[in-house]
Amino acid sequence: MGSNDKTITEDTVITIGQAISLEKYRTFFRKTIEGFAPEVLCGDFQSWLNTHTGKTIKEAIEDYHNKQAPKNMDEILAEHRFNIISKADKDFVLAFDKEIMKLGYDFGGSIGSGFCWGSYMIVWSKVGVKAKRVAARVFIHDNHIVLRLFFGKVDAHQAYLERAPKHIKEVFAEGHGDCSCSPEKEDCRMKKTYTIDGKQIKKCSGVVYEFWTPTVEKLQDYMDLLSEFYPVKKAKHS
Repeated sequence: MGSNDKTITEDTVITIGQAISLEKYRTFFRKTIEGFAPEVLCGDFQSWLNTHTGKTIKEAIEDYHNKQAPKNMDEILAEHRFNIISKADKDFVLAFDKEIMKLGYDFGGSIGSGFCWGSYMIVWSKVGVKAKRVAARVFIHDNHIVLRLFFGKVDAHQAYLERAPKHIKEVFAEGHGDCSCSPEKEDCRMKKTYTIDGKQIKKCSGVVYEFWTPTVEKLQDYMDLLSEFYPVKKAKHS
């Protein structure tokens, strides 16, 4: 029997990328649940299915019908699937989530697939705006996490970056994410160009501003950096 010929029942335990294909899961849920639309809850089917890894299909169906309120970060990281990372990494994610909320960003109450960036991915986007503006992501790999921050108009913050701590400045000034276009494309939409310490830097926006060893001890530096690029606007008094 081929890997995708395995029979699915309500007692089947959900696993990703093993004996049952994503499309076979999708077909089963569509036949079982009238009007099945998990993207309303989680953004896409794979992300929704990932949140139910280790549960039976029957339990996933019950969860879908109950449409439970989004969980907080503590509740989600306590799930078995996140035992792949250390307590120190979980402590960082919890602390980062708490602080970035003060800047007006939220992760939406669910953690979905990391696609090509890791096993899972947490995305923090601006609350209360029509256009989804992402400020940060954490890619969750086996045994470690990566923090990625998103910035534009870097030259406007040159003075700040030149004075920043080494572990902040080096992400902007050193090799990771350097543009590799050959021959160089002046009209490349992925290119970010700016100057630090008199040196012109050319980065590719697809793999840039990644912090590979984020820790609670460095948290305030990350928040200062985000506050520099995304200052909280003060309410206008009438």
